[in-house]
Amino acid sequence: MPDSANAPARRGEGPDGPVLLTTHLIGDLNRSRVLQAFCDHGPLSRAELARLAGVPRATIGAIIQGLLDDGLLEEQEPDRDGKVGKPGRPLWFAPHSALSVAVGFGDGAVRASLVSARGERLADAEVPLETATATPAALLAAVERAIRIVLPRHAPVLGVGVVVPGVCDTTAGEVIGSGQLPGSVGAGLATTLAERLGVTVLVDNDARAQALGEKWFGDARGIPTFASVQTGTGLGVGLVLAGQLYRGDDGRTGELGHTQVVPDGAACRCGLAGCWETVATLPWLRAQARKARLPGAARATTASLTAAGTPGADALLQAYADNLAVGLANLVNLLGTRRIVLHGDVVGGGEPMRARIEAATRERCLGYLRADVQVTLSALDADAALLGAAGLVLSETWRLAV
Repeated sequence: MPDSANAPARRGEGPDGPVLLTTHLIGDLNRSRVLQAFCDHGPLSRAELARLAGVPRATIGAIIQGLLDDGLLEEQEPDRDGKVGKPGRPLWFAPHSALSVAVGFGDGAVRASLVSARGERLADAEVPLETATATPAALLAAVERAIRIVLPRHAPVLGVGVVVPGVCDTTAGEVIGSGQLPGSVGAGLATTLAERLGVTVLVDNDARAQALGEKWFGDARGIPTFASVQTGTGLGVGLVLAGQLYRGDDGRTGELGHTQVVPDGAACRCGLAGCWETVATLPWLRAQARKARLPGAARATTASLTAAGTPGADALLQAYADNLAVGLANLVNLLGTRRIVLHGDVVGGGEPMRARIEAATRERCLGYLRADVQVTLSALDADAALLGAAGLVLSETWRLAV
């Protein structure tokens, strides 16, 4: 990219056709490239930024200085890693910079957090809400209350990200289907909250937000292609493919828990049959535990069965791992998602369960992909979706490729 101070105006393609690339726009593009490099790799020196962002060294200084002057970045201590020469000074987001509000839904509550660009939660709130029965009005009131609790009094926020367990039209900012949160459907979450709060509000599916949280703040930072998988009462999958968060058409596709893995299998709550969810979730696990007459079957989890350590519990855990692996291997074989980050119930099984799932997935993958398959347990886990809600705001504000 030419230096923005000397680049002539030229033409490119925008979403609505040709657009004049002025020197101002070129400067904005260079700035976005630098911020994209931070998103993808974390703290970086000026030299690393120039290389990764594809911006000339002569241009980096002006961009970084502007970001420092704006209070968005700060210089950290020099990186003394034994290299010859003067150590570089990594740059990273300043504390309390680029604030956003993240909203998610848990069992019986709305959760909201004030989040910085570093992924630090600076304030938290929980507002009780019977999510399964809440009316649209009650839901909107609870969400607004939670947001207002964490909104800072003397600092602006970039916007609000709301993540919902359901199918979302991300273009319209609407929830178009949610079994767990029916009151959100057609409630006008984005538009109504934006009008009441006077800030930009974005809405997306919670499984996709988990993947974005891992990409921005978790162990998947810098990994171009991976799958983020939520386990438990349902199955949610977020995909990052070649650095892009996959949403399909307007966010309405990607319900991988409802792909068929058992021909003529059991009926699923979605109206189909043999879905992945019917054999790889807690309802299936508990039903099988009852059949095997295992103690505590009605409340069985991966953690409780791992702790039991009995032959019956081990056999059921292996079957659970095998059923999860069927869908995971399909993702690897189809899309090349050789890094898989697990959240939810299976995280409670620790390393033994992780190893079971990884081995079972590799067994079902094509030979040339098998050795590279890596299954990890999310360090962010329950916080990933909430941090991903903040990532939605950062990505939209800075027009980043996520």
